[in-house]
Amino acid sequence: MGNEEFKKRFLPFHPMIYRISHHILENGEDANDVVQEVYIKLWEQRENIMNICNDEAFVVTMTKNLSIDWLRKNRRLRRSAAEKIEPGFESRDEERIDARDELSNLMKCLCSLPKSQQEAIRLRHFAEMSVSEIAATTRQTETNIRQLLSRARRTIKEKLNRDGNGKQ
Repeated sequence: MGNEEFKKRFLPFHPMIYRISHHILENGEDANDVVQEVYIKLWEQRENIMNICNDEAFVVTMTKNLSIDWLRKNRRLRRSAAEKIEPGFESRDEERIDARDELSNLMKCLCSLPKSQQEAIRLRHFAEMSVSEIAATTRQTETNIRQLLSRARRTIKEKLNRDGNGKQ
């Protein structure tokens, strides 16, 4: 895979990679470091990932995993510093791990949706587009987009509740 194809396939994911990493790490500088690490790994593996069916799912998984690795790697240093200053730090760390697990389950549910619902959810919640912008982008009516979003949310909620991972 050449430079131009790599740029076309993976650079558009930059804002999403940052948001996911920032959500997990809760730190902008660390999130930027993870974004760089994601792109380095993608570039190093560019010949092996040419035939990936879903670039976005691959990038989301890689970002999540690298963010978790980053947390683990830096946890000891952060914990020792934070415990000296701030009691209760460890419980927040556990809350972050729970949040990461919930995000992982949510992403699995999202990937199991029909493509049209996946696209609507991703554009609405990851790209932060309005319903009218999504309708214009996908060349569908706003009513249809609202219906896709509603069905997708309902399906995700049902799957999370059925698997015992959702909040009721």
